[in-house]
Amino acid sequence: MAVVEVRCPECDSLNVVKYGKQPNGAQRFICQNPSCTRRVFLLNYRSKPSASSSRQQIIDLALNGADVEETARLLRLPTQTVLEVFQMLSRFSLPSARPLQNRKRVARPQAAAG
Repeated sequence: MAVVEVRCPECDSLNVVKYGKQPNGAQRFICQNPSCTRRVFLLNYRSKPSASSSRQQIIDLALNGADVEETARLLRLPTQTVLEVFQMLSRFSLPSARPLQNRKRVARPQAAAG
């Protein structure tokens, strides 16, 4: 059995113990250095599978009118991943696509002459 030296990525301390597992099976560790600001960490952190290229493809399909299920099916991604990107997009307010001629004009109050 190989012995792996585990150091805290924040304080570089060797005072680290196992602290359970992630739902995907990855081992979690906890730093027992009292002055460390980062307590729990993973030895081999893996980022979310939705890379920026996938996000860009989701955005492109959304702008072309594809819904969540259709986008997930086309890109072979989980529906939840596509839904998260759609929710992120909904936080931004996009300008209206209507032409200026069709917009209703707002009546501005007239200044009193006097």
